[in-house]
Amino acid sequence: GSSNVRIPTANGNIELNATGKVVVTQSPFRVASYTTTARNLLSPTNGDIIYNTTTNKFQGYANGVWVDFH
Repeated sequence: GSSNVRIPTANGNIELNATGKVVVTQSPFRVASYTTTARNLLSPTNGDIIYNTTTNKFQGYANGVWVDFH
């Protein structure tokens, strides 16, 4: 059968603008997962969030470094 999954794709960034808030309902919100080695190959920007599969920690990029969320 056909799937109801819609995957937006772009050759550049996809930006979501909302005048209120963005709400995810009926499902978890999933962020990108990387090993520490793969994470270190990224070109991050302050505010980026990932899940580190090497350390099993959520991490954010802040003030030029990756930090664990506790």
